[in-house]
Amino acid sequence: MVSNKFIAIIPARAGSKEIKKKNIVKVCGHPIVSYSIEVAKKSKFIKSVYVSTDGKDIARVSKKYGARVILRPKNLASDKAQIEPTILHAINYIEKNYKEEVHNIVLLQPTSLLRNIHDIDNAIKKFLKEKADSLFSFVNLHTLLWRRKKSKVFPIIYNPFKRENRDVMPQTLIENGSIYITKKKIYKKLRNRVGGKITSYPMEHFSVFQVDSKNDLKFISALMNSQIKKIYKIVTPKKK
Repeated sequence: MVSNKFIAIIPARAGSKEIKKKNIVKVCGHPIVSYSIEVAKKSKFIKSVYVSTDGKDIARVSKKYGARVILRPKNLASDKAQIEPTILHAINYIEKNYKEEVHNIVLLQPTSLLRNIHDIDNAIKKFLKEKADSLFSFVNLHTLLWRRKKSKVFPIIYNPFKRENRDVMPQTLIENGSIYITKKKIYKKLRNRVGGKITSYPMEHFSVFQVDSKNDLKFISALMNSQIKKIYKIVTPKKK
């Protein structure tokens, strides 16, 4: 069905505060952005893969690994720039410059490396099966949440004086930022990646880690160099 067509959009701006040229820093021999490109290319549902960027180096690397490039204007590339306007710009750019009609967007943030092809395809299957308008991936860390207000702290969603076993506690869904699937009409109407009929897709707890700092980079690199890469079947980009 035409309405079931999916494209992947990977937002990868050039600027980064702590890690210079973060999106093309190499992890296990490949640029960070290449992992999202490769896993999207291997999906049996995703038709095209696009990288939205303002960086010439990122554009060059993205093309090298098989993605199409969307040139992002400077006003969408600052530290304060939000993803939603970037996706809306990408949709218009794709339809105008690549002449491809957009129906469903799979948003993959490049700093989320700990995902595999099964995550992508199973999330899309769930999106289709539930006839959803949007989907976000999550982890359930069985977190006991507290909120601080001035000098006091208060428990959220549970009673610390009546602690329950983990298996009967209500799930606390934490967005891990790895996968978002959204119909174009939701972006156009709500200017948001989630809206309408929302569903969610569970991922392994370690997928919550993203590369945002130098310590994150060291940690993710260590994980990717360990057996977790093989066990979780993380897609390795082809040598370029």
